[in-house]
Amino acid sequence: MIDDTQVPVEEDKFTSCTSLQGSKEANFNLLIENLHVLEETFVDSDVLRLERDILQQLGRLGAINLFNTCLSRTVQISNLLDLSDIPTDYTEHEKKSKTDEHAEDEMKGKTDDCIGKVVVRSGKKRERKSRGKKTLENACETSLLLLPSKTIQQRFGQPNVSSVKRASSSRSRRLKISRNEAEMSTGVKVVANLERIRRTLEEETGRVATISCWAEAAGLDEKVLQQNLHFGWYCRDEIIRSTRSLVLYLARNYRGLGIALEDLIQAGNLGVLQGAERFDHTRGYRFSTYVQYWIRKSMSRMVAQHARGIQIPYTLCSAINQIQKAKTALNSGHKKYPDDDEIAKHTGLSLAKIRLASKCLRVVGSIDQKMGHCLNIKYMELTPDMSVKSPEETVMRQHMIKDIHDLLRGLDSRERQALFLRYGLKDSQPKSLEESGRLLCVTKEWIRKIEKKALTKLRDEDICRNLSHYLDL
Repeated sequence: MIDDTQVPVEEDKFTSCTSLQGSKEANFNLLIENLHVLEETFVDSDVLRLERDILQQLGRLGAINLFNTCLSRTVQISNLLDLSDIPTDYTEHEKKSKTDEHAEDEMKGKTDDCIGKVVVRSGKKRERKSRGKKTLENACETSLLLLPSKTIQQRFGQPNVSSVKRASSSRSRRLKISRNEAEMSTGVKVVANLERIRRTLEEETGRVATISCWAEAAGLDEKVLQQNLHFGWYCRDEIIRSTRSLVLYLARNYRGLGIALEDLIQAGNLGVLQGAERFDHTRGYRFSTYVQYWIRKSMSRMVAQHARGIQIPYTLCSAINQIQKAKTALNSGHKKYPDDDEIAKHTGLSLAKIRLASKCLRVVGSIDQKMGHCLNIKYMELTPDMSVKSPEETVMRQHMIKDIHDLLRGLDSRERQALFLRYGLKDSQPKSLEESGRLLCVTKEWIRKIEKKALTKLRDEDICRNLSHYLDL
């Protein structure tokens, strides 16, 4: 509710002209003006509240940069269109026209007063304009603080970097990286050569090499040797630190094979150092591309040595990997399981090596492991014990021993004793020629002759035919 005292109302100078109709018109005009003022005030407050809510929502959504850009354009356009703040210089003719218009307005106001109309003047419009101008200035300052440096440079008209400059900067960056890689690999090579000299010196002398002996063997001064060692160790640490992400990325391919991730990372670091010792920057390759081979090789060697319960040679393990890849490729291409000949033709390996690798592919498991998820049965319960003989085999073996003893009764006592000792027919422990001769108080040569003579007697066709059914035992 607007107080009537806040609205300046010119008092009626001509009291004689007032009437009941004039007072009603004055009250009606005052009411209309108050309604307009209230409407504009509420509209302005709603607009400001809406702008504030939009800014908060855009800030939460992360789109404040786009909003600030649009707001800056709006501010520029409003500054161009708002002519109230621009100082105007009038000519004499314009000043005269303005004064004439002002005089006419005064005369018209006096005439209106005489008629009985009341003119209501308010400063709300001017206050509203000043308040809106301050709001826009604050929003512009906030947008300048929130915008990134690139956007600010573009708003103030600073030129962008051309494609030629970007290409030259990227080229210089690549050259800097390659130069740094060459320096680091050189430092690793230097410290590797020095450590190789130290190991050779310690193997020859049989004791720990001192700095002076080490420098003399390397042909360097002690101070230069220490500088080279410190530089090489620094290069080694930097290369391991810079390639840690690559080692982690490649180590994920070897997880789940029985090796811990820390051991795989350690093997990858050793592969990085091996690759750094053999890296040649003059060939134009990047160090990260070259060292991947050595990282994979070191990790695969670690898996081949420690992932299985039974260790397999690394060369055979690489052949197993080739065979598995060939089987996968041929199976997906021909839609059938390939045989050994097709695998040998695809991989270039021999059939003997493929058969040997196929035997090594057998998985070593525990007999206490359960068979499947639904069955509560262990492998040990269903695995036959081959050391226990069946009743049929036991009976057949007893008959064989009886037939052999009957056959040996046709030999001499010396020949029979020699065969019993040599083949362990009494205590199941075969004796050598020397042990048999010592028990019979003869030389081993004499035992050999007796054994040969007895076996010649036993090699008869009828005897062999009668005992042939015991060969399967």
